[in-house]
Amino acid sequence: MLLLERKNVIGPKVCAGGIIESVGSFDLPDDRARVFFSHTIQIRKKAYAVSSKQPIRIVDRIDLGRHQLGIIKAASDITILTGISVVGVEKNGILTDKGRFGYDALVGADGATSIVRRYLKLKSKYTIGVYYDIPDRKDRILLYLDGGSLGTGYIWEFPHHDFTNVGVHYHPRKLTSKQARMLLHKYMQQHHYPIDPKTYRAFPIANHFEGCQFGDDVYLAGDAAGLASRLTGEGISFAIISGREVARKILNPEYKMKDLEALIRRKQQQDRIIKAFDRIPFGLNTCFGLFLIAFKMGLIRMQ
Repeated sequence: MLLLERKNVIGPKVCAGGIIESVGSFDLPDDRARVFFSHTIQIRKKAYAVSSKQPIRIVDRIDLGRHQLGIIKAASDITILTGISVVGVEKNGILTDKGRFGYDALVGADGATSIVRRYLKLKSKYTIGVYYDIPDRKDRILLYLDGGSLGTGYIWEFPHHDFTNVGVHYHPRKLTSKQARMLLHKYMQQHHYPIDPKTYRAFPIANHFEGCQFGDDVYLAGDAAGLASRLTGEGISFAIISGREVARKILNPEYKMKDLEALIRRKQQQDRIIKAFDRIPFGLNTCFGLFLIAFKMGLIRMQ
C-alpha cells in the first residue's frame, strides 16, 4: 500500500479539533486530547448545560496526525511518501509532481477540495469555519447561537491543553466572510479575548455526500467524500470512520460497511434538521431552544 501526503509533515491541518461523533475503538490517548462529557450551549444570553453519553474530545491536529502516523508505521506493508502533490487522476493511475503511480484501488482522502472528487465529477457544497487561538486555557466547551445574526451558524470555544480555539461556523449563502469575521470579533471583544492576526485561520467544510465507493477501484473518505456535518461542522470522526470502513471494504469486498451506514444515517438526520432551520425566517432562537429540549429528552440523537 502506498500513502501519498502533499505536506512534508503528516498531521498539520487547519481545523478546530473537535471530535463529537463516537469513533468506537479509535483509542486516541487522553494525554493527546481533552475529554468532556458535557458542554454549554448558549442561545443569546441563556445558557444550557448539555450532557453527552459519548465523550467529546478536543485534539490538536498535529497530535492527532502523530498518533495516526504511529499506527501506520507499525504496519510493514505501508509505504509513506511526503512532499508529493497529486496533480491529476486517470483510469488506473494518478499523476503527481514526482511522476505517475498506478493503482488497483484508489482512496481519495485529500480534503474538501479533493482532486479525486473532481475526477469523479461530483458536486461540492461547503460551510466555512474561521477561528483564532487565544492563550487562555478554558475548562468547558461552549457553543454560542444567535439566529438573528448568525442564522444557523454558531460561535465556538474549544479548550485545548495550552490554549482555547474561538471561532465561527457559518454558511456562505447566509453570511459573507466579512460579516462572519465581524461577528466573531464582536464576540471576542465582549469577552475580552485577544484578537491575534497571527493565529487567524479559515477553512472550507465539505458536506455534500454522494457516496464513498465508485465502481470497484475508486473510493472517497472524510472531507473528500463530503462527510462532515453541516449542522455542527465536525468532520474528524467522519473521516476516521469512513476511512476505516473503506479500508475494510478493500480488504474484503463482501464487507457491508455497517458503521459507515450508521454514520450516514446520523448525517442525513442532521442535514434534515439544518434544512428545517434554514426555512424558518423568524423565531430561530425559540426553535433552537425547543430543539435542545428535544435533544435532552433523547428524542434527537447527535452522536
